[in-house]
Amino acid sequence: MRSILGVLILALAIVATASAGTPPRVRAELVPSEAVVGNPWRAVVSISRPVKATLEARGPTTIRSKFARVRKSGRYAGTLRFPAAGTWTIDALVGRARTRLGSVEADLARDPLLVDPFTITVESAGTLLVGNLREGALVRVSRGARAVPVAQRMVGQLTTSTQGTVYALADQALYRLDGQTLVRIAGTGQSGHSGDGGPALSASLGGTTGAAVDAAGNIYIGEYEGWIRKIAPDGTISTIAGTGAQGYSGDGGPSVQATFNHPHGLAVGRDGALYVADTFNARIRRIDLKTGIVSTFANAGVVVSLAVSPDGTIYAADVPQGGVGGGVTATSPSGSVTRLFSGTATNVSVATDGTLYVVGNETKRIFRLDPATRKTETVARG
Repeated sequence: MRSILGVLILALAIVATASAGTPPRVRAELVPSEAVVGNPWRAVVSISRPVKATLEARGPTTIRSKFARVRKSGRYAGTLRFPAAGTWTIDALVGRARTRLGSVEADLARDPLLVDPFTITVESAGTLLVGNLREGALVRVSRGARAVPVAQRMVGQLTTSTQGTVYALADQALYRLDGQTLVRIAGTGQSGHSGDGGPALSASLGGTTGAAVDAAGNIYIGEYEGWIRKIAPDGTISTIAGTGAQGYSGDGGPSVQATFNHPHGLAVGRDGALYVADTFNARIRRIDLKTGIVSTFANAGVVVSLAVSPDGTIYAADVPQGGVGGGVTATSPSGSVTRLFSGTATNVSVATDGTLYVVGNETKRIFRLDPATRKTETVARG
């Protein structure tokens, strides 16, 4: 009797050991291919026998969530919340085995206030001001939060001074952001080119396309018709570059005798010079503000926005022309150009810590671009 009982116990032990050493069968039942960042995302799998099970997602980082306790064979659900946009690979860790379930594209929820995002600037606090081009308000975007209205009107180009003052171009005029109000400080709202030597408020501007501010508080405005204007701290306006004729000439001479082809973005460099996106000449021009001499700094694409980083690198957003270009480039102080990003980009801005932000108007996305790795991360989506 004892021998029979011993044989039975041994047989049961062998069966249990064999069962324990056999990987459980795992089958994906429901694995959605899309997710919204921060919202619950649920996957369902079938597991053939009781065992510890965990749901894992690998993407910009790795996150895990335990399945409901597996007491018997059946279907079990696991829930994840993706912390960032991107592609995530989904695995089920069941016992000691890993089973690939699929992949998920996680994206940010659409922000209804980013109707037509076109231009961007970074405030001193690190928040982003985004101007909608044809409709919508000027909005502020904070990390992980919905956009909030700042001024109830659409704006064109934005720029921020070293003192943190924000300026906006719209309707042939220049505005300063005071709290929730855009206050007009230059331009009558009528298109033209007049008023030099007088108050900026009485001047007409010929198609405002870009603005920049130097350390002394001088404001520079690009005019589509081919001029660069300067507004001094006392409010007077003058023309410092361009003749109003479209062309590409004047290098090595006075900037007031040079011609440009519809200039857009402006930026004051670390060297104190003014850099101009000579857009349809596909060049970046440099104006020495001390001598007034103009030169070509770099060949570029059809640049519509410029920004300067603390180390002197000049970033440019350019649009495609003839199927070539489009994206963001970095130009070193020596004039060497490197493309960091290819795609839709209408505006670029740099924070004081060197962080780079880009607007993709066609995709209605605001994203962070790492110049070192060239990786992007969406921070807001319209």
